[in-house]
Amino acid sequence: MAPQAMTATATGPSSAGLPPPVVTPVSGVTASATATAATAATGTGTLMSSGTGATATLAANLPGINQLACEEIIYEELDNRFAEPDHHMIHDERIIQNLIRLERLTIPHCNYFLQVQQDIKPNMRKIVTTWMLEVCDEQKCEEQTFPLAVNFFDRFLCALRIDRYHLQLLGCCALLLASKIRQCQPLTVDVLSAYTDHAVSPDQIR
Repeated sequence: MAPQAMTATATGPSSAGLPPPVVTPVSGVTASATATAATAATGTGTLMSSGTGATATLAANLPGINQLACEEIIYEELDNRFAEPDHHMIHDERIIQNLIRLERLTIPHCNYFLQVQQDIKPNMRKIVTTWMLEVCDEQKCEEQTFPLAVNFFDRFLCALRIDRYHLQLLGCCALLLASKIRQCQPLTVDVLSAYTDHAVSPDQIR
């Protein structure tokens, strides 16, 4: 059986500044329905279902909620993209031992100028690696990007013989791979091509 109708008896005229009318619930009507009916009858209730209103009300009721619990650095205001040092890793002796072990696996295993390459000379490597360092400085790359790129550069030359005209292309590819590994925002093929004065096209780097 449907609940009986609810009768409301007002104590006075309904206008601004006057107390809300008295609502008398009848049997079968819950207290929440009574409160809803009273709000609708007075016209003074405000529904705080929107996210903006609820957030503003919560912030007003809780003093100090806008204060951060820990110190944070707003990197948009700084002219760098460097991460903060991790003291737990720096002071752990296992880190240096693992790095030494990995160095034996990743270091170039031969003098490729004598054993592999025929058209590449040491001065050519110096020119290309200096250019790679300038690109990293101007693009404000992470500190690990340049050493990793040079490591890729040397290890490739230990494995495959190339022509001198492809040496800068190899430098571009090494920078691209290193930036993708070490940076949140890697270098793009268009930027690398522009630094070569378009001597190396983006399609060649891809």
